[in-house]
Amino acid sequence: YTGQGYAADLEAALALGEELDRRYEQAYRDGETASRKECPTLTAAAFVDEWMEAAVEPGQYPVVGVRRTETGVVGRAELYTCLPRRVTEPLFEELHATVLMSATLRPFDVTEDVLGLEDPLTMAYGEQFPEERRRTYAVDTPALFASQRDDPGVQESVGGAIADAVRFTPGNTLAYFPSYAEAERYYHRYAGDSTPYLDEPGVAAEELRQEFVADDDAVLFTSLWGTLAEGVSFDDDDARTVIVVGVPYPHLDDRMEAVQRAYDGSFGDGHDDAGWHYAVEIPTVRKTRQALGRVIRSPDDYGVRVLIDERYTHRNRVEEKLGVGMLNFYSDLDAWNGAPPEP
Repeated sequence: YTGQGYAADLEAALALGEELDRRYEQAYRDGETASRKECPTLTAAAFVDEWMEAAVEPGQYPVVGVRRTETGVVGRAELYTCLPRRVTEPLFEELHATVLMSATLRPFDVTEDVLGLEDPLTMAYGEQFPEERRRTYAVDTPALFASQRDDPGVQESVGGAIADAVRFTPGNTLAYFPSYAEAERYYHRYAGDSTPYLDEPGVAAEELRQEFVADDDAVLFTSLWGTLAEGVSFDDDDARTVIVVGVPYPHLDDRMEAVQRAYDGSFGDGHDDAGWHYAVEIPTVRKTRQALGRVIRSPDDYGVRVLIDERYTHRNRVEEKLGVGMLNFYSDLDAWNGAPPEP
């Protein structure tokens, strides 16, 4: 913004704020006030001054929003840092050594670029869990594109695959969706015998998790972008099957476009379409892997991972009769309490 009066008005606001702040300080020192009063004028003016100056720097995305509420009009200004390395790189430089451990750090070169790591020593370990105690299936249902989610045929196909996976699980099932709205949609469509649980935004997830794991034949519908998709373990009987429905691309709004442009500007010379690769593709793969990792938490654990969307079927095992595959797998492990379901 370079409109008439901007610089002069901001300078005047800063000067007024500094003068008021000096008076508040003096009043406190003289014992006229019991506590040191802060100057909101100075705070607001200093924020706007820094916000306007930093907003033009590469990798920064300025956001201003105004909305009307029951109590009046509320304004909000935010300066979003598109490149994490602007924050993390100075932190790492101040440390003697850092150890980063995660099952989703690869590809290492992307992590190095994103966090600003200089020539780190990298180590990767192979699959630690026996193959005979885990299965991954990709189910060839129609892709859950935003334009197709309301299609009755798509819902019937996806809902049927979910029902089969839940029915042929000897215990609890986790079902992850690209959004809370999709989780709620299929929660209401589910008509099986297992007890359904719905994770909703704004509701305490830990209490819901405890109720779910206390059950022995339940299915939890939640979002891949929620708190139950990463950093939470569902060991052993807590959950046996995990379902990922659709591909969890982040919401492609103006902010995400700014992030993509920032990555294109920083890494575009060495990578075609770097913005999409760094900001969308890699985080989406990591989000999916994090969800799949909620079950099978030790070499003695066992379970099934199901990917429901035709976009997963290009390189994965396609199980046309998902129920039969799961029935055979769990039967080989003697996982059923009583007679297994009929295929």
